[in-house]
Amino acid sequence: MLLRRITRHVTEQNWFAVFIDFIIVVVGVFIGIQVANWNETQNNKKGMVAALERLNREVSQNISSIDKILDHYQANNSDMSAGRESLDTCTYSAEGQAALERLLFDFVEDVQPNFVTVVADQLAAQNSYQVLLSVELREGFGDYIADIQEEEEQLTSHYNNMWAHHINRHPFVDAYFSNDVSSIQDYSGWGFRLDKPFEEVCKDASFRNRFINTMGFYTSINHRLIDFKVKVEAFQQLLKVALESQ
Repeated sequence: MLLRRITRHVTEQNWFAVFIDFIIVVVGVFIGIQVANWNETQNNKKGMVAALERLNREVSQNISSIDKILDHYQANNSDMSAGRESLDTCTYSAEGQAALERLLFDFVEDVQPNFVTVVADQLAAQNSYQVLLSVELREGFGDYIADIQEEEEQLTSHYNNMWAHHINRHPFVDAYFSNDVSSIQDYSGWGFRLDKPFEEVCKDASFRNRFINTMGFYTSINHRLIDFKVKVEAFQQLLKVALESQ
């Protein structure tokens, strides 16, 4: 109908009416575009909030993984001290040797957390969501992505080096296995033991060097995870503030 009216006004050379019709068309198109943009923005906001909620749960999962490894370190502190002291003083005691042998087995356990970044990677690829984030949260998210990549690389390097220098490859170390099926299933049915008298082992330079290398990488992983947890928790606090403001 509007097109028919414009045609009639042009035919009648009613240029003022043509101008009014043109303004109506322009305003209508402008309003339509604004409404479409508003709808798109609202949909993006809903999608962004949902993504941040999923990211918050993913970050919590990563913190839980870190806590499990840190709890493992904490549980082995007494063996670490006793085993190190027995080697350092080269003084035999049944308790010291038992602690050292338990520590040898602790060194082979998986102390490298597997960080989950599925949601983080998806959010990083969604520019329409990122532009809606506050500057502080956007920078925090970028730091979180960079930090988690660096930690994965560094922890993998430390873990691989720990294995490369592993004390358990030393010929003075032997393994034992239990015939008790239940003990094997709960990881208590096998372990490591010294294959030589303690006095000979503690004086062996290659054993001591491998042990200190492995323990260095082992404790370094622990320290890195403690520092990284602080960063992750700080980022999660930014997430929670952003979600509460929505």
